[in-house]
Amino acid sequence: MKRTISAAFAAILVTALSISTVSNVFANKPSEAERFEVFIKNDGFKKKLALTDEQIEKLKAAIDHSYFPHGRPGKPAGDPPADKAFRMDDEFLNEVCQILTPEQKKQVQTYKFQMWGGLETSSIYATKFEVLGLSQEQREKLRALEVERSGKYQEILKPAGLDMRSQEAKEKAGGETPEKEKETKKPSPEEMKAVMEKIREPFAGIGKEYNEKMLAVLTPEQIELGKKLTEEGKGLREEVGLPQREGVGSL
Repeated sequence: MKRTISAAFAAILVTALSISTVSNVFANKPSEAERFEVFIKNDGFKKKLALTDEQIEKLKAAIDHSYFPHGRPGKPAGDPPADKAFRMDDEFLNEVCQILTPEQKKQVQTYKFQMWGGLETSSIYATKFEVLGLSQEQREKLRALEVERSGKYQEILKPAGLDMRSQEAKEKAGGETPEKEKETKKPSPEEMKAVMEKIREPFAGIGKEYNEKMLAVLTPEQIELGKKLTEEGKGLREEVGLPQREGVGSL
């Protein structure tokens, strides 16, 4: 019987690949609330943004009201369909905009772009590029690419025994139940290595393909600004004490 690797182990496995192009590729991608949480938890960012205690409390409340695909204490995991997830992300960001000053909003947009690799990775979630001045048409095109790319990665992962869809999605498709997931055996080091080697090259190829598609959506002026901000932000993570991004779900 073919062994299926658990979603939890799959996340660890792909993280170990240290390929920046595989970050945030699965259906259960981080929500905007999950991404934003770093700004109120990290002392470096709190200082750089000059957040007041009142703002921090309001931002915490906004985050707590949003959804978390990976779950958190007192809040179960939830993985809504892409259209609903995008709508919920926009609602959260609209609420955040009411709390931050215009200058703080611009700073957050810049830091988000720089933290998630700027133009040097294919992390193509649209809000990452807001600092470049996206039109609504560009925003929709980038979100369509995000969904399309996620599907491409799933085509590779499922035959390899990796299924990163949400538990709800797997059950609807007749896949593993939580009980079956618990029974999954931990793969051996040899199996880990085999899966890593199997998906490394196709993952890199998809990352390159979608990086090119992402750039095709942007104007020459946006690309130039993006290059400038990417270069300026290379020391940002170290400056605020965050580790470098290495894989799935990393901030």
